[in-house]
Amino acid sequence: MPTTEIKHSLGHILLVEDEAILAVSQAEFLKIKGYSVQHVSNSLDAIDCISLEEKVDLILMDINLSDELDGIQLAKKILEIREVPILFVSGYSDQKILNRVADLKHYGFIPKITSPDIVECMIKSALKLHAAEQSLAFREKELRITFEAMGDGLIVLTPEGQIREINQKALDMLGYHKNEVVNKDLSSFLFLVQAESRMRVSYAFDTGSDQFLESKRRNNLIIISSKGRETNVTETISPILDSNKNLNGIVIVFRENPESPVLVPPKDSESLYAKVFQLSPIAMAISTIKDGTYLDINPAMESIFRFEKSQVIGRKTDDFKAWSIPAQIEKLNEIYRENGRLSGERMSVHHSDGVHHEVLVFSQAIEIAGERFVLWFNLDVSKILDIEGKLAKSLEEKDVLLKELQHRVKNTLAIISGLLNLESFKVENELAKQSFLNAQSRIMSMSKVYENLYQSEDLESVDLRKYIEDLVYSLHDIFVLNPSKIRFDVKLEDIRLDLKRTLPLGLILNELLTNALKYAYPNEKGGDIRIHLSISNQNVMLTVGDDGVGLPESVNIEKGNHFGYELIRSLTSQLKGVFSSVSKKGEGLNIIISFPLHNKD
Repeated sequence: MPTTEIKHSLGHILLVEDEAILAVSQAEFLKIKGYSVQHVSNSLDAIDCISLEEKVDLILMDINLSDELDGIQLAKKILEIREVPILFVSGYSDQKILNRVADLKHYGFIPKITSPDIVECMIKSALKLHAAEQSLAFREKELRITFEAMGDGLIVLTPEGQIREINQKALDMLGYHKNEVVNKDLSSFLFLVQAESRMRVSYAFDTGSDQFLESKRRNNLIIISSKGRETNVTETISPILDSNKNLNGIVIVFRENPESPVLVPPKDSESLYAKVFQLSPIAMAISTIKDGTYLDINPAMESIFRFEKSQVIGRKTDDFKAWSIPAQIEKLNEIYRENGRLSGERMSVHHSDGVHHEVLVFSQAIEIAGERFVLWFNLDVSKILDIEGKLAKSLEEKDVLLKELQHRVKNTLAIISGLLNLESFKVENELAKQSFLNAQSRIMSMSKVYENLYQSEDLESVDLRKYIEDLVYSLHDIFVLNPSKIRFDVKLEDIRLDLKRTLPLGLILNELLTNALKYAYPNEKGGDIRIHLSISNQNVMLTVGDDGVGLPESVNIEKGNHFGYELIRSLTSQLKGVFSSVSKKGEGLNIIISFPLHNKD
């Protein structure tokens, strides 16, 4: 296995390619761009690299390996060993391969004949996207640890009352294991009663009630576990609302009531509550409701706001003008006065050295031994917002790359057409010249598809109206020597079609129009050529007709072996459509192609 030369670089890339010339070319280009590269040519060496835990930031994987495993099978084995971003490279892009690639977690698919700059851009996007995913996973892990470490029993429900998430404290209160309760109805596992009456407490799920649209609290309740253990609790129910204020979920918090009165928040370093408070990665503070005096803050709070605990305890929010922009503080105070709480209001924290944090502020009133306090949560979302920005930029870069790809395909087809045109100048035989012209027109019909995609904001479908208009007038310029004699009657409805089916439709239209322009009006006779496009019963109807001489009796357009008509029939079958024609000598030819508007594959 080739040795690895790892230097300070933009990242270390494992290149899996069995074509030596391509591998050397790609490796040299990537090294020039600042990456360190290790090349292997077979699946065993690739698996060794990953198994030996060598540094690999990204794998550039050829799909068509001359090995016991192809690139897709190899990628599956690698991902079972280690999470690493994979970019697939292949000279083939048929649907079967794309379907197999789609079943694996990967970061893109690059055709082999692709600009090196596009490959570099895809690598940069993949590395950024992977880094963003890793950061999000770490943040989710932090929040999961906090959720599990809370001293209260926490249950997250769907609006219908099914348990979506539950922490260990709540499981201990109910007396069940997590796999027994998740995705099941809460009422099947929670036995909650009033402490004095011993009457069971139930919830009005799925009754259209407004019970869960605002936070509520109930005291003097008892949870009876599956083993008969009783826990005295205070219950707080809070809604999870979407942007339209519709109920998207419910959070129930069960706080175990202490057996002896506690007049202030617990400060004993051995207390479970104090440990959760101090170790939480979420910035937290406790203040009095009466005058807003701070009683405690945790280290995460000190880190964000850069105030030591001794500077904060015993003082009020108004004493800390540097915490945020004054206008934001006033807005938060106004919301708190109106609603009695904050539910994820945004605040910016700026420091003199240029560092700033974007924070979501939550508050929850709590009562301990008859005295009321406010528990403040300050969730730092700076990294999340930064990741969202990077993801948005990455998606934008992918759109730019896709547009550039459409542009390059269009230009490549134009070059091929130009080469055919040059070769046609050397041909004296008229029949051969006509073959060159036919090939040029077919290439042009495909080129027009990519030209429309490049000019459109929608990179997945083509505006058939604009495409057909462009194609019709381009063919007119190629084949019509006397424009005054041939007239086009073009009536097109607004229809968009996916790229996969627009290409065969364009080739069909090209064949029908070139046949009409070449054969419908012999001896310089003129006439009208009709091109109509419409939708009928969820089917696209393309009609191409003329008022020329019609087909000779010897030509059977629907069964004959003429190449052009064979091509039309094959392409119509590819569209899962039907083909029909009406011809009358001296009165012209009318052809109708019909196919489903929506692709059912």
